[in-house]
Amino acid sequence: MIVTISLRSWRRHWRLAAAAAILAVALPAWWRDVHAGSRGGSNPHLVWYVKTKQKVAALTFDDGPSPTATPKILNILAAHHARATFFVLGQAARQYPEIVRQEARAGMEIGNHTYAHINLKLHSKEQDAEDLKHTQKLVGKIIGRAPDLMRPPYGAYDASVITVAHQLKLKVVLWSWTEDSKDWTNPGVSSIVSRVVNHIQPGDIVLFHDGGGNRDQTVAALPLILNDLTAMGYRLVTVSQLLTYSAPQPVVRRRQGELVPTERVAATKTIIGCRGHCR
Repeated sequence: MIVTISLRSWRRHWRLAAAAAILAVALPAWWRDVHAGSRGGSNPHLVWYVKTKQKVAALTFDDGPSPTATPKILNILAAHHARATFFVLGQAARQYPEIVRQEARAGMEIGNHTYAHINLKLHSKEQDAEDLKHTQKLVGKIIGRAPDLMRPPYGAYDASVITVAHQLKLKVVLWSWTEDSKDWTNPGVSSIVSRVVNHIQPGDIVLFHDGGGNRDQTVAALPLILNDLTAMGYRLVTVSQLLTYSAPQPVVRRRQGELVPTERVAATKTIIGCRGHCR
């Protein structure tokens, strides 16, 4: 049997084959971009996660130190040979300086979470700078070194907040949108565990709280999470350690004075990062 294909039919099939080939190449890259976008924003001056293929993640704790929860959390982290970053409130650090020293002695990283959990977007540059500098100085006196990282309360920021942080040489760190444990709502231990473990990806920054309320559920969930993540092959590091795993970014060539896309975002867009986290 002889099969004949008309020129018109051949052209149609060739176009379909070419389109399929293009999709096969483009779809994986598109999916990676969409998937990454669900983890955080695109502003180059903030950190939501780190692009890496290595199984490393950073656990972070806000609103402490707490005399009840923080020492328990430190013991659990030590038992699992895990590191974490604690974004402390200046007023809590002033009240419990020895706990902050315990965090530092245990190899944990200390970050600035403002003095009294203020929404930095609602204040002037001068007020924001004064608050952050006050906390920097206080933590520096307690542990001998001022923080390098800052996390704005409520995840709320704008261009003014970013500018103040940059002037104070503070890197602004948020959290991976898929890794908000929502422990501050006390949703139950199993819920906290599943929110973290079921969505973890290499380079994620996980959000917990060790202050600001009853943190018994966080304390109960933490060893379960650490057991699961360790079994999955993850190493838990500080945020600054995590940043060293960041994949090198491609060099973008541009004409003088021309902004690359991410800079256009930073220059024209004001983003509120609460994403449901409103502690």
